[in-house]
Amino acid sequence: MGLEHCLRFVVDAFHDVFVGSYVNYLSVLYIMAVTRSNSSIGTSSVSRNTRGTSKTRKGGTIKNTATKSKRNKPVRNKPIGNKSVKDGFIQGINPTEGESIFESYLSVLIHLLGTQYIYGKIVQEISDVVTIQEVPRKNVLPVLERNKFDSIIYYYKPNTKKGEVDGEDGDGETHYRVYSYEKNESSRSKNAFKWKIIDPYDLYQKKKSHGFCQMFALYIATNKTDGFLDKTNVKGKISKEELAALHRRNTFECLKKTIRLIENLPEPIINAIKIEFSDLEKDPKNGIPFEMEFDDFVDDLKGFKIADLNDYIASLK
Repeated sequence: MGLEHCLRFVVDAFHDVFVGSYVNYLSVLYIMAVTRSNSSIGTSSVSRNTRGTSKTRKGGTIKNTATKSKRNKPVRNKPIGNKSVKDGFIQGINPTEGESIFESYLSVLIHLLGTQYIYGKIVQEISDVVTIQEVPRKNVLPVLERNKFDSIIYYYKPNTKKGEVDGEDGDGETHYRVYSYEKNESSRSKNAFKWKIIDPYDLYQKKKSHGFCQMFALYIATNKTDGFLDKTNVKGKISKEELAALHRRNTFECLKKTIRLIENLPEPIINAIKIEFSDLEKDPKNGIPFEMEFDDFVDDLKGFKIADLNDYIASLK
């Protein structure tokens, strides 16, 4: 019994020494891990200079999120200054400096629909008789065909050769008008008609606004102007605020008409628009987020309310 008791005492002693050493070893490892973790808080292995890039569109500066070698999912763009991506948008086009969110979308939309091939196909889809012509300058009228009296959409580009400027429209933008065979209200004859220039600026848009004039011209030429407010029908003097409200209303109505138009276009035209959209996406100056699809763009357009146009209308000079 004495020998057995001595052996048990020795075994218990070795057990206590071994377990205590193991626990102390684990404690040291834990303390080292915590110390290493705490020392890395607030630091980054990425250089601060590589965290952001700048892009420009129409002369503005756009700040976006950190540059990554691989982007597997869309990244929301940062706002500029006090401009923020519109609430509810999964993605948002980056506005340039001084540009409203609506204007950033409008500039992309009118570029897409203003592409001559696409615009021509849209006109053909809506009307079998309306035609399109380009004229060399503002004061030149489209060429008429004998015994044809259907409306003509015509456009001109700024002519600055030899110092020529197209008056108030000579600021580098293409403008669209309609040449229409209308009843001659000044004639005594009830059946008198004459060709008349119809300018969207005169009826629905602010002059030199350069947004949607091609679409306003299309709706004028195809008699789809319901919902628009005609400035020439306003009686009495109209205030600056009332005129701005009228322009805002017409622009918003034109947007809604255009969205409905896009949703009903045949697949070949939509595919052409999508290809053009992809080309615009490749150019950083357009501010289109990586992997934003044309369908996403249209969904964003549907999210605009008339109040979202306030900044855009106020920015028009």
